[in-house]
Amino acid sequence: MKILYFIFEGFDTANGTNHLALTTMHTFLDNSINVYLVTSHSKGLFPDIPNSIKNREGFSYSIIQRNKVEKRNFIQRYRDGIEYAYNASKEWKKHIHEIDAVILQSTPTAFFSAILLKRYLKKPIIYNNFDVFPDGPYLFGAIKNKMIYTALSAFQNYVYKTSKKIVVISEDMKRTFLKKGVEENKLVTIPNWYDSDAIREVGEFENKFIQKYEINRNKFIVQYAGNIGYTFNYQAFIEVAKLLRNEQDIEFHIIGTGGFENEFKEKVINEKLDNIKFFPWQDSSIINDVYSECDIELVPLSRGVIWTSFPSKCTLLMACGRTFLCMCEKESNFYNIVNSEKIGICVERADYKEAANVIHRLKENKAEIVELASKAKEYGEAVYSSTYNAYKYVDIVKELVEENRNVSV
Repeated sequence: MKILYFIFEGFDTANGTNHLALTTMHTFLDNSINVYLVTSHSKGLFPDIPNSIKNREGFSYSIIQRNKVEKRNFIQRYRDGIEYAYNASKEWKKHIHEIDAVILQSTPTAFFSAILLKRYLKKPIIYNNFDVFPDGPYLFGAIKNKMIYTALSAFQNYVYKTSKKIVVISEDMKRTFLKKGVEENKLVTIPNWYDSDAIREVGEFENKFIQKYEINRNKFIVQYAGNIGYTFNYQAFIEVAKLLRNEQDIEFHIIGTGGFENEFKEKVINEKLDNIKFFPWQDSSIINDVYSECDIELVPLSRGVIWTSFPSKCTLLMACGRTFLCMCEKESNFYNIVNSEKIGICVERADYKEAANVIHRLKENKAEIVELASKAKEYGEAVYSSTYNAYKYVDIVKELVEENRNVSV
C-alpha cells in the first residue's frame, strides 16, 4: 500500500505544521504503508527532506521548485499555488499506478490540486485541514470583499465535495464545517499533536535557547513563539505589555517571523515598550528549548481564528511542562475546555485588562502556574500526543483503500 502525501509549504520553510506531517509519515512507514511525498522548495531555510526520514525504506519524494511569495499578496499566492499544483502533477502522474490514496494538506489553492487528482489519479482523497479558507481570512479582515469571499468559497467547496474524508483539528472547526453544509460522516476530528518521542521539557541550565541569547531567568517570561501573521493579534500583545510596562520583573519575548513582523516591531518602538524583546525564528531542532524558556505562553488570537484554526503551539507547551494564556471567543469549545480542565487560562479576545491581571497574578503565585502546567501535561498526554493521534491516519487510509478496492471489484 502506498500513499501520496501532498504538502504545500515545504520542510525548507519555517512553519508550524511540518512536525505533524513528519510524524504522520513515520507512523505510516512504521505500519508498512509506503509514502511518496510531494513537497516544495521556496525559501531554503532548512533541508528539503529531514534526515530522520530521508533514507527510510518505503519512503520516496519529489521536490517542486516554488517562488518566494509574500503571504499577504493573495493574487500572487494563488498564481504560485496553481503553478505549483500543475508542476507537482507532472511528477505524481509518473506514480499513478502505485498510489492507493492521497493526503492533501490544506492550502488556499487546494481546489486546483483536487481537480487534477480527481481527473487523473482517481484515488480516495483525505483532506488534511489545518485552517478553513477563505473563512478565516474573511473573519479577521484579510479578505474584505464579500463577492471575492463567495467565489473563493465555491472553489474550496469542490475540495470538500471530492474528498472522501476531511480531517479537522478541533470541535470548533468541525462546527464551522457543519454550518457550511459538509456531511458529518466526512468529518474526522484529529487534533494537532506533538511528537511524544521528541517533545519534552528542557531544564534552564541545559537550554540552548537560554544560553544562546543569555536570557535572564530571574525575570517572569511571557512568550509568543510562532508566525507573526493574520491569526496572531499582535495589537493585543502590545496592549497587554503596555498595561504591565511598569513591572520590571516581567519580560515579553517574541520568537518568530511573519507578514506583520515589521509593523509589529514599529509599533513596539513607537510605544517605547522596552519590555518586549524580539528573537528570530529558531530551527525545529531546538523547539523544546524554545517552549521551555518561558513561564507562560501568551496566545492572542485574531477575531474568528478559533472557529477556523487551532492554537497548536498550546499542545507543544503542554508537552514541555508549560501552560498558556489564550485570548479567544468565550463561546468556543476550546475556551470552555481550557478553563474547565484547568490546563491553562482563556480570557475574552479583547479583554486586555483581564489578560494583564492574569499574568500579574501568576507571576505572584508560582504554585498556580505549577498546578496549571502539571494538569496541562497530563491532559496533553491523553488528548494531544502523537501516540494517541497519529495512528488515526493509518486507520482512515486502510479503511478508504479497502473500500475503494471493493468498489473496483
